[in-house]
Amino acid sequence: MADYILGLDAGNTVIKAIIFDADGKELAVAAEDGRSNMPQPGHVERDLDELWTNAQEVIRRCVANAGIDARDIRAIGCAGHGNGLYALDKSGGALLGIQSIDTRGNDIVREWQAEGVGDQTFAHCRQKPWTAQTPTLLAWLKRHQPDLFKRIGTVFLCKDYVVWRLTGERVSETSDMAGCGLLQVPGRTYSADLLDAYGLGDCLPLLPRLLEPDDIAGRITTDVAAATGLHPGTPVVAGLFDVVASAIGSGVTRTGAASIIAGTWSINQVITDQPPDDPSIFMLSTFDRQRWLAI
Repeated sequence: MADYILGLDAGNTVIKAIIFDADGKELAVAAEDGRSNMPQPGHVERDLDELWTNAQEVIRRCVANAGIDARDIRAIGCAGHGNGLYALDKSGGALLGIQSIDTRGNDIVREWQAEGVGDQTFAHCRQKPWTAQTPTLLAWLKRHQPDLFKRIGTVFLCKDYVVWRLTGERVSETSDMAGCGLLQVPGRTYSADLLDAYGLGDCLPLLPRLLEPDDIAGRITTDVAAATGLHPGTPVVAGLFDVVASAIGSGVTRTGAASIIAGTWSINQVITDQPPDDPSIFMLSTFDRQRWLAI
């Protein structure tokens, strides 16, 4: 009996699936491009049904091309682009997908800069607001689209949406939630005081169950198995912010080591033992259960 691992990567454009054997050998890969919609200048959104359709397609192709028995896939993990805002409605249906290249929040960020809001948020999460940060976008929706805001039942990130479709579980994990400025640092928990600093004190119930990246989030449902060729009950871990996954995948795992990602954001990042108390650092994520990623 062989052991395999299926990985998914949901970026701002392409979603990819890849299967490895237990020695790390790549057996098959599949990718599908998605479309971004711009309903207004500066608004960059995606059709969540299309994202899920593409996810199912790459899983099907990857399993078929690998020529394996899906029962031998021991676990599935998903990475995805950080920030932006992905939301379910109160009944658990797909509501909205805003990508991390959206700029509708510019005016709110400038307003917050003038009011010193960034100093308040930094004290809690070691980050200051920026335009496509998840809490910035949530504050924008609350102010400019209150009817849509009232329909929100869950706020999470891109890969969390994929995990939800695979398992039916509304979860996120520490790397993505830290990276989007929604975790208290160094406590690695949600914080009412942090949400208050953003003017989002009523939004704590919208945040999903919080896990560590390697925790089992749920298992492949029967419906998903029928649609993808996966085996029902296969465990799905909570997953990773893609910049953390990129560092790990390129072998950058030692404290003090640096990772450079030549992608959408041209990310430069260093692994640290403690969360740096430096306002010049743009973003902070968890790296593992003890360490941090200064971005």
